Amino acid sequence: EATAGLTYAEYARRGFFELLAVAALVLPVVLGIHWLLRESSPAVRIAFRLLAATLVVLLFVGIASALERMRAYTGEFGLTQLRLYATAAMLALAVFTAWLLLSLLRERRRQVMGGALVTGLAAVFALNLLNPDAFIVRTNLDRANRDFDTAYALSLSPDATPTIIAGLGRVSDADTRCALALGMVSEYSAARPWQGWTLSHVRADDAIRDNSTALESACP
Repeated sequence: EATAGLTYAEYARRGFFELLAVAALVLPVVLGIHWLLRESSPAVRIAFRLLAATLVVLLFVGIASALERMRAYTGEFGLTQLRLYATAAMLALAVFTAWLLLSLLRERRRQVMGGALVTGLAAVFALNLLNPDAFIVRTNLDRANRDFDTAYALSLSPDATPTIIAGLGRVSDADTRCALALGMVSEYSAARPWQGWTLSHVRADDAIRDNSTALESACP
């Protein structure tokens, strides 16, 4: 509101890339100085841990700021895959930063890379459990009283289909409901080669078939 010409997208994007730049500076510097001071006196190492902890805590402030910018952006325009994955990356960075802080305070620098690997694997596993496309649709349906991006919802993978069908009743605009229903029926009727078979397609087809009456009634 205070900056002329600043869009939500630019505001969130700037926060994300500023965070990446700061992390790219802070993490190597902290680890490098810790390595250089490995033979220093206990007093010097204690002073380093205090200063490094302060710097890492300030990095958390940057993470919180970037997450808040993304929250505002998503609240205004809805969630997309890119916004979801950017948020997941920031949360993973927060977890890794906490691990880095703990490792430095305990003088266990060798554990940092192991923590980075575990954090990355945990993030990938968590995203698979989350089912990103279904989560995106659920999030956008929660704000369905505002503009619902029908084209984007229909462009998502079959993972989103059961969630779209279950949420049709929450979409207040009749034209939007009709467009979503037609998109679901069109997806069901589209021919697919056997190489394209996935469990997601089977679940989507089952959801469309089981709710065919509701889909037809969405377009009087």
